[in-house]
Parts: sequence; C-alpha cells; structure tokens
Amino acid sequence: MDMLATVITVLVLIVLIVALLSMVVIVHSGEVKVMERFGNYVKSLQPGLHIVFPVVYRVRQTVSLRQTPLQMKPFEVITKENAMIKAEVSLKYHVSDVEAYVYKNENSEESVILDCQSILRGIIGGMDLNDVLNGTNTINNNLFKEVRDISENYGVVVDRINIGEITPSTEVQESMNKLITASRNKEAMITEAEGQKQQTIAVAQGRAQQIEIDAKAQAQQVKIAAEAEANRITTVATAQAKQIGLVNQSINDSELNDRLIQYLGIQAVKNLADGQNNTVVLPSNLTDLANIPVTKTLWDNTGHSDVSQANSNEQKK
Repeated sequence: MDMLATVITVLVLIVLIVALLSMVVIVHSGEVKVMERFGNYVKSLQPGLHIVFPVVYRVRQTVSLRQTPLQMKPFEVITKENAMIKAEVSLKYHVSDVEAYVYKNENSEESVILDCQSILRGIIGGMDLNDVLNGTNTINNNLFKEVRDISENYGVVVDRINIGEITPSTEVQESMNKLITASRNKEAMITEAEGQKQQTIAVAQGRAQQIEIDAKAQAQQVKIAAEAEANRITTVATAQAKQIGLVNQSINDSELNDRLIQYLGIQAVKNLADGQNNTVVLPSNLTDLANIPVTKTLWDNTGHSDVSQANSNEQKK
C-alpha cells in the first residue's frame, strides 16, 4: 500500500507540474499571442511572462508584428493600347490589428496580393506603354495610396510597394525594337540635315564676310586713289600758280615796256605760224582789232631793231 500511495503521489505531482508549466506563457519581443476563451477572442498577450489557466483559456497562435516582405509572382497586365506586359511587385507590411488579421480574414496576405494586382491592372490599363515604362515612380505612388487604404481592413498596414521589372511580351518587344531603330535613323537624318544646314550657313556667312572685306578694300583703295589724285591736282595747281607768279614777277622785274612785250608776242606767233602745224592759236589780246594794225605797222616799218630802239627811247622818256 505504501508503494501504491507513493506512485499515486508522484503521478499527481507530475500532473500538477505539467499543468503549472502549461499555464506559463512566454511572449517574445516583436510578436503577440492570441488568447481565446472557449473559442472566443479575449486579448493579445504582449511580450513577457503570462499565466493562462488551462481548459478555460488557451493560446491559439503567435502573430509577428515585425515588418514582413512579400514578393509577388509576375503577373500579366494590359496597357491602354492593348500591349501585354508582365509586372513584378514586392511590398513590405506589418500587422496592425491582430483580431482583424486572425479572425476577420482567412488569409490577409493573399487578400493584399489580389487587391494589389487588381489595382495595378486598373492603373496600367489607363496608361500608354511608354508612360508605363518611364513612369514607375508615379505608378508606385498611386498603387501605394490605394493599397494602403484597403489593407487596413485585413489588419495589416502596407509600408512600401516597389514595382520591379516590367517585361513587355515578345511581340511588343519586337515592335519596340523596330520603333527604336526607326527613331534612331530619324534622329541621325535630322542630325545630318542640321549639320549640312549649319555648314551651308557658315559658308554663306564666310562668303558674305569675304565680299564685305573686298568691298571695304576696294572702297579704301578708291579713297586712297582719289586722295592721291586730289593731292596731285592740288600740287600741280600750286606749282602752276607759283610758276605763273614767278613769270609775272620776272616780267615785272625785267622792266619791259608794253611795246616790247607786244613785239615778243608777235615774234612768238610768227614762229608758230612758220611751223608745220596747220592750226595757230592766237593770244586773246591779238584778236583785238585795235592791236592788229599797230602790230603790223611795227613789224613792217620798224623791224626788230626799230622795236628795240623804240623800247630804249621809251625807257629814256
């Protein structure tokens, strides 16, 4: 009997120890444990040591509150012009409402993925392919705002969304390559035409500048020639004026009387008349009708010696 009592005591102690240990619940940092009472949600056990009475209460599951990454599989999306592309989306989320996460949704992560795909199809469906390929930042912002509002119903908060690689279909890729090639050829032709245009403008400007330089040089040359000719004319006129002045001065200094001067003029006309020229230009004073008879009389009656004598007598008077 003593042996049986001892065994029973030991068994009771073991059951008590197991029961006590099952009542102790330890929650680690960054997570909570969901506690139920007869299948109903009671509360979330925060990090630390807790005592849960068995049979009445039980811990259903542990929920992580840490930020969790979620990578979606590539899925097909159609753009505004019916171009088929594949998009890769990744997001990061954390649980914000444990009761909604565990009890109000069967699979909150899957719900977030489905809503994210649906919203992204709606956004890209209203955009052209070029806008989609070049506007991932805009798509990210719009997608993040809409998914964040919806995800609160699933007890989670989306912290970040990233659109990864967007891959067009094979047909779209071939069309894009052809378009890129045509665009590059067009740019090359435009660049070549612009170069030829600039070259033509440069040549025309060079010719215009050369014509302007030649015109200025010719104008300068004409100006210099004109100034030289004017200087020559001025010099000749000045020399002639000086010569005439010297002649007049010589005549004035020679003390010749009028009759002797007339005689010298007649002698000069006579020499011209004896020459081989057919035309003789008479001085203007010899054309005077009053001077011609006197000149003839002096020439016929007196001769050279009489004129000299007349000049001497005139000087003596």
